[in-house]
Amino acid sequence: MKKKRFIYKRGNILINLLVIELIQQFVAQNLRILVCGPSNISVDNIAERLAPCRVPFIRVGHPARLLPSVLANCLDVLTKTSDAGNIVNDVRKEMDDKMASVKKTKSGKERYNIWRQVGDLRKEYRNREKKCVQDLMKGSKVVLATLHGSGGFHVFREKFDVVIIDEAGQALEAQCWVPLLTASKCVLAGDHLQLPPTIKSNDVKISSKLQITLFDRLLLLHEPTAIKRMLTIQYRMHEVIMRYPSDALYGGLLMADDSVKSRLLTDLEDVEDTDDTREPLVFYDTQGGAFPEKAEEDTSEMKKGHIAMALGESKSNEMEAALCSFHVNKLVAAGVKPENIAVITPYNAQLASLSHGLKEKYPGIELGSVDGFQGREKDAVVISLVRSNPEHVVGFLGEKRRLNVAMTRPKRHLCVIGDSETISQGNSFLKNWMAHLEEHADLRYPDVTDLQFET
Repeated sequence: MKKKRFIYKRGNILINLLVIELIQQFVAQNLRILVCGPSNISVDNIAERLAPCRVPFIRVGHPARLLPSVLANCLDVLTKTSDAGNIVNDVRKEMDDKMASVKKTKSGKERYNIWRQVGDLRKEYRNREKKCVQDLMKGSKVVLATLHGSGGFHVFREKFDVVIIDEAGQALEAQCWVPLLTASKCVLAGDHLQLPPTIKSNDVKISSKLQITLFDRLLLLHEPTAIKRMLTIQYRMHEVIMRYPSDALYGGLLMADDSVKSRLLTDLEDVEDTDDTREPLVFYDTQGGAFPEKAEEDTSEMKKGHIAMALGESKSNEMEAALCSFHVNKLVAAGVKPENIAVITPYNAQLASLSHGLKEKYPGIELGSVDGFQGREKDAVVISLVRSNPEHVVGFLGEKRRLNVAMTRPKRHLCVIGDSETISQGNSFLKNWMAHLEEHADLRYPDVTDLQFET
């Protein structure tokens, strides 16, 4: 087997656009490219951005699992709509007509002859369909598939010059090896400092081993300067929002592009200039014990109506949920549209509480877990950290990759709600984050009496 050449990419929101640029440059060099991702949505995101570039491509996958916007490039659809596909359809129609005529025929000899013709048509149908698929695949310079789908019959036997794996930081290493067998060069794009692959296993040792991705392994095996190219310009966040994750996780190398570095909610149409909309970073510090967390067994009353969640060993904080509503109400009153706001939290029990208070009032608002919000963005993001207890236990808030995802979702406004006394005791990352918020955020100490009508 040829020695693989790897190029590692890490960066910001525009990493998808980097992948698009790479595809276009490789196509200009007359190279054949296989583009993969760990999920259908990750591949479809590339397909959506590639379509306007007028680069012909084929998306391999079941049409029912793909976004409607990429179906026109789906292999299954192309086999039915291409010129060769039309001939295949004609054969299929003739075969169906023959089979229908059997029911109208009483003569055994005539039936026998019809079935022989149907058998010949079936053989022709299979051969023409197979050739149609082969011609479409071989004629395409760019093929898109999930990592799992790249091992399918139509893709695995093809040869490519380059494999590009997007969101490689969330892909299992074993998944990545499937497409790597089809090419001699690979580009991994993603961020290993955000959430790792989701592993469902009761064995902690197995889970920890599987969470070491090919992305991570290559960084350990090679000198970073040999294979790594870090994207340092980010095009999402106000520079104040960006500052802590940049300093704490990316060596202070991230810079905000001029187009985003100073943008605020007040720059949006019909949004008033208020104490909330002019601030890029707000921190409600709930220290003092007035905003206590609750264990999962105390949250059963929240399983009402359409709210049905697997809470597990989750936590909730009703007063923090009320504070989220309080802040969202002020943003909406200032003119910020609910669909431009997201409220996220690391805990499912808290998400259930937030849904009860906010989703009914603002159907357009987006509520989600931190894990589920990776890759997403909103103009304004409110984070409820939930944990507040005398023991200063932070649980999985201690996972800095999870918090990195949370604090890098907003474009213009980030509001953090949490107990600094509890959170700062978790680890050095959390302690430094609380110190950063106290120094650089618009620091607020909420009064419980202001929230009595928010729940």
